[in-house]
Amino acid sequence: MHDPPATSTSLSMPPMARVRVHYASLCAAAASQFGTGSLAGRLLLIDGLAHEGDALLIAASIAGAASLTLEIRTEAVRHCVRNGIVDFAVTTLDEALRILKNEIRKQQPIAVLLEREPASVLAEMVERGAQPDMLRWADADAALKASLDALVARGAQPLPPPRKMSFDPAREVCWRAGEGGSAVLRQLDLLACEILPQEDAERQNWIVRAPRYLPRALRLERCVAMTSRECAAFLTAVEERAQQGALAARVEIDAGGEVHSFNG
Repeated sequence: MHDPPATSTSLSMPPMARVRVHYASLCAAAASQFGTGSLAGRLLLIDGLAHEGDALLIAASIAGAASLTLEIRTEAVRHCVRNGIVDFAVTTLDEALRILKNEIRKQQPIAVLLEREPASVLAEMVERGAQPDMLRWADADAALKASLDALVARGAQPLPPPRKMSFDPAREVCWRAGEGGSAVLRQLDLLACEILPQEDAERQNWIVRAPRYLPRALRLERCVAMTSRECAAFLTAVEERAQQGALAARVEIDAGGEVHSFNG
């Protein structure tokens, strides 16, 4: 599976591969900027759903962060709510902060969309001391720059561009099931976690957390990079379960472009 170009729009479902790219970048940022393997208890401010803001906010939840995305397009906001891309859509900063503070205190991820003009929101955040830990802002005109500079001066870390990742098709292992196949996917998730190195927090957490925070349309597929040895061990473990009649449903595994089918 090749890494698709970074051109997802806010009115389509962000590609899984782009969510993974942003997730990997957030994990790297957590390690380099905060010395942790998670963004739990951290707030990420995002400058809208364009420029893969939709993929980024999903990745932020998987990485453990709370996120606040500012978006002025009502149609885009409704699309995200309708497809489960965000948890809440609100129209005032008061509403957004009430939700965010509660979840940040519990160190739980949450994705909030605020449908307001960015300039007024940023100015209000500065005035009220509502401080993000990280921010992604692609373009800052004169009306926004003073507020953004104030947030950065108070400690907000600009999010680096997503790491350039060229997915090697030979290393991509994806397992998928049809409707009603969530049980068998959980079985394979557990097998994958047993095979991957326990110290590999990035891949381990992706497998465990992604199903919980991905939009509904993306929950019936898993993808992760594996070495040839890991892939062989994974396929062998699934084959053993299939022969024992232990799989909950039929599942397909695409390993480096070769599709393997296993019956439940």
